[in-house]
Amino acid sequence: MNCQSCGKTVRETARFCDACGVRLHTAPSRIVIDLSAKKEEQVALPAPFTPSFLFPQAVEKKRRFPFIHRDKPVKEIVPPSNGKEEAKPVEVKSAAPVAKEAAAASAPKLEEKRTRHVLLTKPAQTILCVLILAALPLFVPGLDRFREMLPDFREMVSFNNGANSQGDSGIPGGAPASSDTTYSSTEASPVVVSSDNPIVDPAHAMDNFYASLARTDAKQPGAITRVTHYGDSPITNDGITATVRRLLQTRFGDAGHGFILMDRPWAWYGHQAITYTSGGGWDNNPMMGGKTGDGMFGLGGVWFNASGAGKYARFGPAAEGETGKTFSRMDVYYLQQASGGQFSVSVNGANSQTVSTTGTAGRSGFFEMKAPQAGANTFEVRSLGGDVRLFGAVLENDGPGVVYDSLGVNGAYAGLLASVMNEEHWREQLQHRKPDLVVINYGTNESQYASADQMERYEKDLREVIRRVRAALPQASILILSPMDRGQRAAGGKIITKPSIPMIVEMQRRVALDTGCAFFDTFKAMGGEGTMAKWYAGAGKNHYVGGDLTHPTAEGAEIVGRLIYEALNDGYSKYKARQKSRE
Repeated sequence: MNCQSCGKTVRETARFCDACGVRLHTAPSRIVIDLSAKKEEQVALPAPFTPSFLFPQAVEKKRRFPFIHRDKPVKEIVPPSNGKEEAKPVEVKSAAPVAKEAAAASAPKLEEKRTRHVLLTKPAQTILCVLILAALPLFVPGLDRFREMLPDFREMVSFNNGANSQGDSGIPGGAPASSDTTYSSTEASPVVVSSDNPIVDPAHAMDNFYASLARTDAKQPGAITRVTHYGDSPITNDGITATVRRLLQTRFGDAGHGFILMDRPWAWYGHQAITYTSGGGWDNNPMMGGKTGDGMFGLGGVWFNASGAGKYARFGPAAEGETGKTFSRMDVYYLQQASGGQFSVSVNGANSQTVSTTGTAGRSGFFEMKAPQAGANTFEVRSLGGDVRLFGAVLENDGPGVVYDSLGVNGAYAGLLASVMNEEHWREQLQHRKPDLVVINYGTNESQYASADQMERYEKDLREVIRRVRAALPQASILILSPMDRGQRAAGGKIITKPSIPMIVEMQRRVALDTGCAFFDTFKAMGGEGTMAKWYAGAGKNHYVGGDLTHPTAEGAEIVGRLIYEALNDGYSKYKARQKSRE
């Protein structure tokens, strides 16, 4: 700048002229409050509970004081007589005009869209908060029962069929192995679905199931083989079990869909090869975090209450596929109560019958309705009034064929069947259903907490579940199905197998063999250690697991379901070989 007395050029920071010594007069800095910018800047404030580490230091200051700007001395360019440009200070103006001019100058800039980091936008902050809150039950033990808040898995419901061909000569008497090959993320390491991982069954615990399957295979009139599959959230949407059901029914005949809950207790609860709708506002109560102390949750582990008319469930033939096209009868499972209500059952919108739930308090009730003729029949259950507790319904045909119940409960673990489910009530439900095979498929949620004390508890619970099933169904086969691989992120973001998974698998193997049950190592069959890392890395149809590294996609569920089917089919072929050798 220049001295106003002698005209000499002096330093910007000088207070006195170096030539004449006169005190310099400069425009002071001012704090300008820009009210026109206040409303605009407030849009960038973070959503509640957004971690402050997401905001860089400069942005943090702007976020706290969005309407304060420091007005520095302004210079204008005045062309001198010598043709060179020289910077001269603007005259000092009053604060009011300065603020007015600053507001006017900043107005066009405010109209421009500010560029912010993606994490600073409100939608991103809201999504992040939702994900953090939804994931809390996985890390805070006290919030276990709120795991049903986890993301929706309804996307995992469509499947692609493969072809069968060559046999497996490595297992004497075994079933022909499938040639289905699905390539991993590298497209170099194929996942081959075959009978290379057979069911471990030294006590021939599966023979009751295989004998029933042989009668079905021989097409004996009315020969129905029933399977009841208990599990946790990977089973809830029927992805894995739908694959096993479809393959068994294609091979041995379709005798119906099996047991379905009366309503959807979770948004992603679903069943394949059937048209299923429900509504009216059922009050549901799963055994995981149940609200009742009587432990009477029905065969599927969830009860549904209707305190009035208008609640309904409708079951009809599948719109696509080769199975689930016909149902000839429906069996409704409910609870008798001292002053029960009423519900109606109808077929094809006609032949309505009223059922009263009044009876011996706490006893299981069942009502079967048959269609006037076999074929594509649609059944409906509807509440009429009073207090009604319903569990679900079984849809079947007259056979011969296979029926496969999918009984997955979100967040469940084996201990619920041993400690929460009323033993006498569960016995009534199982004995009425009369499955030839009971599959016990837990371990996903147990793997979250696997200290020495917890492992001891898990083993004790599993043994008790086996004891209860055997007491209710002395002749039924029991198959312990291990959990799948489950991934977790290690240091650096690398995905590894959760260390507790192999521990649980080996514990289940030991308990199965000690108690005379059969055992299938799903973890080993799908690839063992590090499988979920490969499945998650895959792209397109080679992407086999969701972002939680636990729940398979449609393609992943297809692979696991085929592995189970191949193991069952292999065991059945060995059974037939043994029977033939005895003739």
